[in-house]
Amino acid sequence: MRIATITPGVRDTVIELGLGDWIVCAPDKPGWHPAEATPHAAVPPSVILRSVDISSLGRRGGRYQSGHLIDVTVDIDEVLRSNPDVILVETDCSGCGVQSGPPVQSLGVHGEDPRVVIVHPVSLEDELGWIGSIGTILGVTERAVRLQTVRAARLLALRMHVARYLTQTPGTRLPTVSVAIYDPDTGSWCPVSERGKQLINAAGGLLFSEPYSPDAPVIPPADVILVGTCGEADANSEHAGLRSFLANNVPNPSTTPSTWSIAPDFLLNATGPGVVPAVETLLRAIFPAALGANGTPPPEHLLRRSAGRQVTPRS
Repeated sequence: MRIATITPGVRDTVIELGLGDWIVCAPDKPGWHPAEATPHAAVPPSVILRSVDISSLGRRGGRYQSGHLIDVTVDIDEVLRSNPDVILVETDCSGCGVQSGPPVQSLGVHGEDPRVVIVHPVSLEDELGWIGSIGTILGVTERAVRLQTVRAARLLALRMHVARYLTQTPGTRLPTVSVAIYDPDTGSWCPVSERGKQLINAAGGLLFSEPYSPDAPVIPPADVILVGTCGEADANSEHAGLRSFLANNVPNPSTTPSTWSIAPDFLLNATGPGVVPAVETLLRAIFPAALGANGTPPPEHLLRRSAGRQVTPRS
């Protein structure tokens, strides 16, 4: 089967199902080739080119417009030139992804030549819930159900680590978290996405809301501060603009917070099966006590402790 994947979550799902060699088009990551891929590889941010009707994804053309538009960051002609049997894509359009009846409410299948399979994940659990159905479409049902079951069980276990620690340790509260993701193009902060909020919450963090203004002290004192540079695939906080921006905008905290440099594209925008390792990695920084003996250090290329900064309060 020839598979085209337009978004990273479905691409990583196909790879984890062991079908990476079936992917003939993955334009969400230019230059990507299945043989060189690793699951959850960071995808460089790109600009939305246009909105297309899902009916236009079929080789027979869009004689009947479905009325459902999806935003794409790829050249659809490039996708169709790969002659796929199946096109997999994630979308924010709930109308595209609705299928009547169980088991997966967020999965939509449109057309026949090729089939366009659209998922509309809302929660972290949704990201895992349609793995089995996609596996059935691709002919590897048992393998997909196994992957879905293992990842869902691990996500539940991580949530239970946090809940159990809070229950068994009276007086313990959730660690507060501030996020500073620097955008070198605008010289200001990037807002935390809804997915980022979900991942931080699942990792036991209580996210502070932030006013996103270059002139405002946008990082309130918190137990944990996560910093990074937008578009970075690694935990690299050494960008000169980030250091300057932190020094000029962070109020001098009364206590020394735990500051971690992160790979924001991986840890705050995870999709597909990648939501589980993202939660586990964040948990090791935000609430490591909840993991107990399992609290090993996180991978340094994704998240590493940042040197403390002495900053002067702004007048």
